[in-house]
Amino acid sequence: MINLNLHDIKGSYDAVFSLGSACNPAIQFQRLNLKRFTSSPLDWNYSPYLSDVNRLLKNKFNG
Repeated sequence: MINLNLHDIKGSYDAVFSLGSACNPAIQFQRLNLKRFTSSPLDWNYSPYLSDVNRLLKNKFNG
């Protein structure tokens, strides 16, 4: 397992995506003007396993 802290991830990003299945992250992203897209592929999918989401991202949605 990789442990991250704010110092490790602090920086500038082109986009921010929620990986959760709840609406709250998307609402907060909009409130903070961080949501640049109306939706993403992950908004329309549900996976109970984080390992599956990690594999999806690692493989850049291939397969």
